[in-house]
Amino acid sequence: MNQKKIDFAKKLIGRKFDESCSEELLQSILNGTHSLKENKRAGGCAGNAERVLPDNEMVIPSVCFSCNSTCEVLIYKDKNTGKIIRVEGDPDSPQTKGRLCSKGLAAKELVYSPKRLLKPLKRVGERGEGKWKEISWEEALDITAGKLIEYKEKYGPEGLALLEGTRRGWSRVYTRMVNLFHAPNHGAAGWAQCLWPRLLDCNLTYGGAQYGETFDFPNTHCVLAWGVNPATCWGVRAGDIMDAKERGAVLIAVDPYFSETAAKADIWLQIRPDTDMALALGFLHIVISENLIDEKFIREWTYGYEEVKAHVKEYTPEWAAGITGVPADKIRKAARVYAKAQAACVIRGAALDEIHDSVQVCRATSILAAITGNIGKKGGNIITSSRGDISQNSHDFIYSAQIPEEIKKLRIGYDRYPLLTQEISPVPSAHMPSLWETVLTGEPYPIKCAMIFGSNAMVSYTNSDKIKEAISKLDFLAVCDLFMTPTGEQADIVFPASSWLERNNVISSFQSSNSYTLIEQKAETIGESKHDVDIIIGLAKRLGLEKYFWEDSDRYYDYLLSPTGYTFEEAAKQRRLFKPITYHAYEKNGFKTSTGKLELYSKLAEHYHCDPIPTYTPSFQSFESTPELAEKYPLIMTASRHESAFRHSENRHQPHLLELVPKPYLYINPDTAGKLGIADGAKIKIESTAGQAYAFARYTEGLREELVQGTIGWPGEYNVNKTVPWGQYAQGVGTVCCRGYLCRVEPVNEQVY
Repeated sequence: MNQKKIDFAKKLIGRKFDESCSEELLQSILNGTHSLKENKRAGGCAGNAERVLPDNEMVIPSVCFSCNSTCEVLIYKDKNTGKIIRVEGDPDSPQTKGRLCSKGLAAKELVYSPKRLLKPLKRVGERGEGKWKEISWEEALDITAGKLIEYKEKYGPEGLALLEGTRRGWSRVYTRMVNLFHAPNHGAAGWAQCLWPRLLDCNLTYGGAQYGETFDFPNTHCVLAWGVNPATCWGVRAGDIMDAKERGAVLIAVDPYFSETAAKADIWLQIRPDTDMALALGFLHIVISENLIDEKFIREWTYGYEEVKAHVKEYTPEWAAGITGVPADKIRKAARVYAKAQAACVIRGAALDEIHDSVQVCRATSILAAITGNIGKKGGNIITSSRGDISQNSHDFIYSAQIPEEIKKLRIGYDRYPLLTQEISPVPSAHMPSLWETVLTGEPYPIKCAMIFGSNAMVSYTNSDKIKEAISKLDFLAVCDLFMTPTGEQADIVFPASSWLERNNVISSFQSSNSYTLIEQKAETIGESKHDVDIIIGLAKRLGLEKYFWEDSDRYYDYLLSPTGYTFEEAAKQRRLFKPITYHAYEKNGFKTSTGKLELYSKLAEHYHCDPIPTYTPSFQSFESTPELAEKYPLIMTASRHESAFRHSENRHQPHLLELVPKPYLYINPDTAGKLGIADGAKIKIESTAGQAYAFARYTEGLREELVQGTIGWPGEYNVNKTVPWGQYAQGVGTVCCRGYLCRVEPVNEQVY
């Protein structure tokens, strides 16, 4: 078959070809005789060739961005009305294989919700009064840009707080604008709390290569799932793990709760929250003392092994058992199974990001992977392939160096939390609790103007009562979101953002796929809502930064794809761009550390005055470290349970998802509840040193008696983040400990709604 026919076949099926496709198979696609069933047997290199639709339907292939899993989907539309009929997982996706969680399946409700913001709004009453006037986009952008310029001139660029939420394809464009505007106090609620500690580990240990966050599940023999329950927060990986188990891989789960992942595990280590460092050091002690190491890899590719070996000598399994609550024999068994596997990988989650020694715990798991030789090998922790598109996740892209040094040093937390605020950070940003304290106190300088994109700060930030108080002190606040949130209610200007179904996107991330860049295509336009990228471009032009941006979001995606030779439109026809994984990639150029090796002893951590080797420190609050406090607050709280129906504070306007999780629950052991006089389903009050919140008791045998687990993202009195205390933070990065602080729980004599 000639190249012209091959190219035509590619366009016909609208996706990237696997080069292993046979000529016979390609010809069958052109002839219309190839079936989806045959395609699966052939290894999935074609698709959609024989998809028969009703006359009134059309289908748009796209990517769900309800969370960072970014599953490939098919969006079905009515040709006559132009309305979305349904969203389904794409069975021909090599990435997700048709899987799609409840958020994706219910996405139609997200688009057509009667509560959607459809026009820009200007506050006309008192703050929080709920009185608004619809205005034009020109006016909304002019007012906001004018206020940013006004307050920058009045208080200096440090007097602005330009904040954002979780990644949705626009985040780094926002950061780019902030840095070019020389505003140092930029950041998000979640960066020191979610992913950043893991990425900082990658910078400190591997010199930036993201081995800690990429897993070769299709070829692994053992999965160590540490502080992560992909079934509720990372559907792609949950499926990958189950596929690995079906092939015979062993699954080890580290989790205080009998989660969906723990329920499928061969070994479940029911750890006490915030004691992960003790468990990790116990693992390292066993692996090293029993010589379950890869001597060749250690000798040729690591720095600091002898120092680590001496350091962990006293961290025995018995010692770890006394702190973690996991029996010593079980720790030994799990460590041996992991270390002896032909190939093993560690997958980590937000639980490690949200404890008192976040970065250091992540470092300990990377050291475990390294000394067992599971870095870069087939079936181990690997790095993604490079598909050729321009990365948004670089300091060059976000113009980090554009902020003058004297301004950078004004960033809140600059000296105290260098791993977050200085150049080692994936995105150098302010320390959020300290920033909000600055808004409240005016020290060391006033912050009176803020803009928040894609974050419901009053619900998503810890110590939420403090956030509410701080926001009330602002002179001006602009918010960009899909719905009127509690944060939006406090704003002066509200921008209506589009959902993922209403925008194009280029998605290239280790969180999405090891070997594919995915193309998201818009399927609908609702009201006057706009893509965040287009809103940011509109603001950038008014701030005098137009030369650094693009005409619109479509030109932006053309720019990202330009090195590949594709325009966005051309890439969309391909569906995805592919490049295979390269194993042992470090053998070519080493590691980008000061030693050129994987640093078990981190010289960079030492440079930033942080522990070069992970060291055990007790929890900020615990029965042992704060016994007097424990008398008043006798339970251990972990405040970050994710429900699969929701994404942080999102999705609570969608009826079908609320059917799945109708209430904010507090998971509690029945024996504990019985002693406290709490019935299953009863309304309860949670109280800590920070404040109080309410929830509804949900009995579970899956927690120890001394533990309770809250669910995040609910507004008002049910916001469990109200109970998360400030004052002590993780070394170097400033993480707030959300998992493992003390609380008390009591019944509320009030009618349950």
